[in-house]
Amino acid sequence: MKVKVKLDIKSFIERGDFRTLKVILSQQEPADILEMIEELPPDEKIVVFRLLPKDQAALVFSELEADDQIALIELFKEEKLKEIISSMSPDDRAELLEEMPANVVNRLLSYLTPEERKETLALLNYPENSAGRLTTPKCVELHPEMSVKEALEKIRREGRDKETIYLMPVIDHQRKLLGVVTLEDLIFSDPDMLVEQVMDDQPVYVYATTDQEEVAQIMRKYDLVAVPVVDSEQRLIGIITIDDVVDVIDEEATEDIQKMSSIVVTEQSYFHTSSWQFFINRLPWLAALLLLGTLSSGIIARFEHLLASLPIIAAFMPAMVDTGGNIGSQISALVIRGMALGEIDQKDWWRVLTRELLIGAMLASTLAVAVLLRVVFVTRVTHIMLAVSTALFVVVIVSNIIGALLPFIAKSLKIDPAIMAGPLLTTIVDLLGIAIYFSVVNFMLSV
Repeated sequence: MKVKVKLDIKSFIERGDFRTLKVILSQQEPADILEMIEELPPDEKIVVFRLLPKDQAALVFSELEADDQIALIELFKEEKLKEIISSMSPDDRAELLEEMPANVVNRLLSYLTPEERKETLALLNYPENSAGRLTTPKCVELHPEMSVKEALEKIRREGRDKETIYLMPVIDHQRKLLGVVTLEDLIFSDPDMLVEQVMDDQPVYVYATTDQEEVAQIMRKYDLVAVPVVDSEQRLIGIITIDDVVDVIDEEATEDIQKMSSIVVTEQSYFHTSSWQFFINRLPWLAALLLLGTLSSGIIARFEHLLASLPIIAAFMPAMVDTGGNIGSQISALVIRGMALGEIDQKDWWRVLTRELLIGAMLASTLAVAVLLRVVFVTRVTHIMLAVSTALFVVVIVSNIIGALLPFIAKSLKIDPAIMAGPLLTTIVDLLGIAIYFSVVNFMLSV
């Protein structure tokens, strides 16, 4: 039984008590060790890796940030580095090499056996963010003519070194995927039955070129712990397991949050990204949005005569802008989430538009009445009260439609819909809100 403890590794290293530290580390999960060594400098991290068994060291190393991995590669003795790289799963190894400079990649590949090198390079040849990059060939492969007894014996022989034994692909001798079978199916079946009698011959699978986000959606939809990956001729390449998909969901969520905040996507974590990199990532969008936002001054200048004759209407500008931005952000978030979960397709734009026209009208009517009651406390001039509430009515409906349609427009242009949320949407809706407000008030008051 592994005991989870909060361990001050630095104190053990400073005391030179490596024997005790080795025993304690052997009882920890890789994720806990990763958390314990996060703040250690590279020369102390290397001490910890020397105390870890090779399999445990490989798991911890694969989860480190890229800059930490590069620093440790320079410090590892050749034998230890070879041991760790060889012990990593093929998909983790491919992900590692993808982040490394070319000279480091060549060095690491030289530590692998010809078979390991072939596996790794095969995964690297698939497009970035594709299922092929996540695939591990380390799975128990069964054949339909095997008996259940033979299949269980094979699992006992090979299962310990495989990624998972809970779901196993069934293939013919040309490696074409015929079905899948679970460990539960085998355990509770008659030992003399054939695998083809207990397997699911209509398996869920993905192609190597399938986008990793789509893989995550498929596995979530069907509650899969693993999914087979095939080539264009439906020959088995390997499997993707749920632990890799959890990482994908985390990466995609982080990417969407950054795009929705109008930040160039950063793959490394906050403290592993330099201040200069954040400056470079954030500046272009902020500068572009600033220039876009300055268009509002031109709109206001056009209606300067209106403000000069009725200064009171300036008091309601912030309410128009804020309400429009809030409405647009709400609906865009709902649509983008629906797209991410596969609930909304590109062809659904018309259904979303008609639905949001109704919802927008309901929201606009309610908010227009609310602002009308608020305007009473500022002015009792009836035509001004009606003009402000009517303007808000139009702003809400237009903002709701824009917020709903922008993600569809982005998708049709092959742009991530998440980009259309956050600051970009708010800036667009703000400009339209100011223009609509002054136009409606100007028309109704006939100034």
